[in-house]
Amino acid sequence: MRCPGQDTRNWKREDVFDVSCPECSAPVEFFKDDPTRRCKTCGHKIINPKIDFGCAAYCDGAEECLGELPPELIEMREEFRKSNASPKRSVAKIPRKKP
Repeated sequence: MRCPGQDTRNWKREDVFDVSCPECSAPVEFFKDDPTRRCKTCGHKIINPKIDFGCAAYCDGAEECLGELPPELIEMREEFRKSNASPKRSVAKIPRKKP
């Protein structure tokens, strides 16, 4: 299964872009679904500044879909799962209309 947001048929021009490497200033090309890229000049690993990792925080298929996840995202995912695993979640009750 492929995420609809990663289907290249739905992409726009701005979904492929260059970022300057923070180490050597060389251009590094990103596709919108690349979680990270390595600079071809110096080898520095760069996290995609435009990627939305929101779905990866809760999706069990994130690593299969996005590839290797950055440590920051793994930490975010663990925090998300801890906060949503609480048995004391409150559920709003919707009042029923009487017939």
